[in-house]
Amino acid sequence: MNDMNNPKQKRLQELDRSDFEIVKGEPDIRGWDVRYMTGQKLGSVEELILDAQEKKVRYIVVDLDENELKLLPRKILIPIGLAELDRKEDDVLIPNISIEQLSRLPEYDRNHLTIDVERRISSTLGREMPSPVLAPAAKELKKENLKAVEKKLEKEERKSKDRRENDDIDPDFYTHEHYNLDNLYKNRLHQAAPNKNESEYERGLRLWERRSQGGIIESEEARTEIIKNRRNIYRERRYDNESV
Repeated sequence: MNDMNNPKQKRLQELDRSDFEIVKGEPDIRGWDVRYMTGQKLGSVEELILDAQEKKVRYIVVDLDENELKLLPRKILIPIGLAELDRKEDDVLIPNISIEQLSRLPEYDRNHLTIDVERRISSTLGREMPSPVLAPAAKELKKENLKAVEKKLEKEERKSKDRRENDDIDPDFYTHEHYNLDNLYKNRLHQAAPNKNESEYERGLRLWERRSQGGIIESEEARTEIIKNRRNIYRERRYDNESV
């Protein structure tokens, strides 16, 4: 089983605690305000969750403190494909998630970000999540006797358990629109020169390894200070310009 307390052993990692960072010159949305479909402030982007194996951002961590929707203050995960950058302002928009869905999303716990939690998030946000165990077994009931079906079920349950213990996931899980990085930038395509040869990864939040520059941020105090500074910089740029 992977050591969940060792960031380098996890498939899903917080960007600050990983060996990666955003490519210089690319927008880093951490610290930006997150806004609901009607314009109210939902929270702020505290962190990005990346897939260290695929080098892709999978989720944004949204801090719901100071939200204007009367939601319980906590941190939640929103799949990257359900977020969009505002066309003009440095805000992240969440146009396709209801307040009811937001209220049912589980609280984010970086030490317990399991496959089951990911499936729960997807299900809460409207994605159909068929059981990987029961569905195949049900189809076989008419063809095999009960004992054979039970054996098949036990085998599938073992596979599912192995995936959880090895922090692995079904290969097709991230092919869903919830994880389409193109959605994040679709309102700003006019700002970038189109390149038809670029892949989804190259058009999305680009990452680069930084092992030679000090590695991960180990100290919680240091990370808290970094988060605070990001928010302050964002607010100075975003709101001071409006008051001028």
